[in-house]
Amino acid sequence: MIAFVRALLTDKQPTRVVVEHNGLGLEMLIPLSTFAALPGVGAEVFLHTHLHVREDALTLVGFASAAEKELFELLLSVSGIGVRSALAILGGSPPAELYGWIARGDEAALTRIPGLGKKTAQRLILDLKEKAAQQLQSGGFAAPAAAAPPPEFAEQAVLALTGLGFSKPEAQRAIDKAAARLGAEAKLEELLRAALQG
Repeated sequence: MIAFVRALLTDKQPTRVVVEHNGLGLEMLIPLSTFAALPGVGAEVFLHTHLHVREDALTLVGFASAAEKELFELLLSVSGIGVRSALAILGGSPPAELYGWIARGDEAALTRIPGLGKKTAQRLILDLKEKAAQQLQSGGFAAPAAAAPPPEFAEQAVLALTGLGFSKPEAQRAIDKAAARLGAEAKLEELLRAALQG
């Protein structure tokens, strides 16, 4: 089993990366949350990995954090959830939030994740409710660190909030919080909207 990879990032897309180690290029699927935490192409990257084995395919999946990998493997244990479905669910929210929704049986929150229907949300809650509650109690996980949006967006967003009456430290905290939720691909308007919503 391949537990992790430390290698040079040679290509990154929202759903996949290619890394090079000792002349060998490895292609991995990733959740959107991991994409947001990646450094730039050409930098060294460390990814926790899961090798998914099927009769007709070997699929390597990479994660920015051990918490993402653990939740991914839990999701795969649910009947009807495959690799791509599990990645879509992981990309919908940080692990802590997903565990909370599952533990509370919050079907409405889960079905807001694109591609996650009512029946699948119910199955997730039924199969994983106790495990999710245990994870929340143990606190043995951490949400992946999200990459910051472009600095010019963050600066403009802080200026806009100070223009609305926020102090500079309050504005910076609100933008940092919004950026952590939205990730590196956030547009200026999205950052401002999220910051104002708290």
